[in-house]
Amino acid sequence: MVSAAILAGGLVAAAAPAAAAPAAAPQQESACSLTVTNLYYSIGMQTAFARLSGGCSGPIDIALERADAPAGPYQEDPEALYYLQQSSDGTAATAYFMDPAERGYCRARASFDTLVVYSQNPVGC
Repeated sequence: MVSAAILAGGLVAAAAPAAAAPAAAPQQESACSLTVTNLYYSIGMQTAFARLSGGCSGPIDIALERADAPAGPYQEDPEALYYLQQSSDGTAATAYFMDPAERGYCRARASFDTLVVYSQNPVGC
């Protein structure tokens, strides 16, 4: 009987830390990051490339934004998008834009889930 009580007490003590272990060390997901290039000319169109890193994948949206001055304010030009190509693994996208009807400065805006990034240097367009 005494050895059974010790055995039972030992099992209870051994089970308590095992049950607490998952709560103490939850599985963490890797941090996603998103980058986008400055706009550049390719095949006669403004082009931007965006990439996800940190183990994330999914559709990336890229838009062209236009302003009258390099400092902004910028407004999206939804008519400018000609074609958006997603990579097969979901970690990259390339967008091709027609020149906007109004002249000024343009930048690329890429987004994925809650991440939004802008190209660093506006270009004349």
